[in-house]
Amino acid sequence: MLVYLLNDSQLVRLKSTMFTFQSSLVYHDAYNTLKTVIINVFRPLQIISFLCLLSVCHANYAETLPVESFDEIAVNTFWDELYANGGWSLYCGYRFDPSAALTEDRLFVIEQIYPASWMLKHMKCDSRRQCRLNEKSRFTRMEADMHNLYPVWQAVDVARRNSSFGMIDGEDWRYQNCDFERNHDITEPRPIARGNIARAIFYMHTQYGVPVAKDMLDELKRWNRLDPPSNQEILRNNLIEELQGNRNTYIDNPTQAEQILTKWLAEE
Repeated sequence: MLVYLLNDSQLVRLKSTMFTFQSSLVYHDAYNTLKTVIINVFRPLQIISFLCLLSVCHANYAETLPVESFDEIAVNTFWDELYANGGWSLYCGYRFDPSAALTEDRLFVIEQIYPASWMLKHMKCDSRRQCRLNEKSRFTRMEADMHNLYPVWQAVDVARRNSSFGMIDGEDWRYQNCDFERNHDITEPRPIARGNIARAIFYMHTQYGVPVAKDMLDELKRWNRLDPPSNQEILRNNLIEELQGNRNTYIDNPTQAEQILTKWLAEE
């Protein structure tokens, strides 16, 4: 439609620019380059029309990227690449190597910090299968997003299920040598895991618009302040960017959570 707004000379220059745009290896750099060239080529009315189109393309670009399913991530990327050298389980701090997740007894498993059950409720699906059919692209990205996935000891994963996070009176540890408490529908993780959990939930809310329960918000903010990103969490963020193509900005700048959460409370 926009080609009818251009003269022959402008069309030639547009084609040349689009070739440069398509050849770029970094989308955002290409986007900014194309925007700059268009501003120097088109008349004001044409600029408005074309940049409106570009804004839509830019906003929807992430939705067009290929994405692995949760099952593919679990079998391949998570253990073989993200934790290729092993690591420590989130709740208990148990040391593991990748083979521990592949043995028959599966001592360690992948946990979604923002559980799939919360996603299903938000998207009004009765099951993962229904969401995978009805909300294929969005739900697939949500459940397979590695910023929301952590290795945990299997027994703790079963105990936590889809409970909310919060503080529990006393120190009634569920397992020996593991600071993990569960009471009714609340899970209290060990102190050095709390910031990781808070920032993963902040990320999921911002990235996908999923809700966060009001009774968790203040506690998550407090955890974010008291348990800042460790070197291990920062390195994990860097590696996920290499594997998945994006970062959890709450790890890069934890203080932004205060402003965004205040806005969430005001809007709800």
